[in-house]
Amino acid sequence: MKRQTLLIVLVIATTVLSACASTSTVTPTPASLAAAYIQTDFTDAASVRNQLAYGTIKLEGTTNAVTSTQAQTLLPLWQAVLKLSGTSEVATEELTAVQNQITEAMSPTQMQTIGAMKISNATLSTFYAERGVTLPTPAPNVTKVSGGSSGVSQADKEATRNAATALGTPMSSSGAGQTAKTLLFEAVVQLLTTRAKG
Repeated sequence: MKRQTLLIVLVIATTVLSACASTSTVTPTPASLAAAYIQTDFTDAASVRNQLAYGTIKLEGTTNAVTSTQAQTLLPLWQAVLKLSGTSEVATEELTAVQNQITEAMSPTQMQTIGAMKISNATLSTFYAERGVTLPTPAPNVTKVSGGSSGVSQADKEATRNAATALGTPMSSSGAGQTAKTLLFEAVVQLLTTRAKG
């Protein structure tokens, strides 16, 4: 009788431990909140994150511009995006989680306005070209920015960097590939740093 009771207890304990182990290993991937406002199903669409970044810059000077209070919340979040984007070891889930916090800090009207801009890779290529960075033309719906500033002389690169600094939008001093990868996010951080000061 004792042996049978012990066997039943062991079977129950094993079943409970197995159930606990299987549920604790499941970690859901966060959904992109920005995707509710920003679409990527149009021709040459930039990624949701890049549309959100560029759109935030383009809101400047409009009635939907980021407020000083919003900038204080958004600044550390975009700094996190900048830092996470600067490494190849970051998980997509981490960036999506930060992006969701950015979306929550923006108003629905701001998000709808950004979504209505329908920001494309071509638009972003123009943004980069204005800052002396030439990018390879990406495939539609792909906004991975890994190019450099090939075709631009070192003197022109320096002149562009100096002009950007004079305009209050300094460029990264890192390599061309890194500059291309993070330039858009650096511009957002620059804008929010100014706006957060009031």
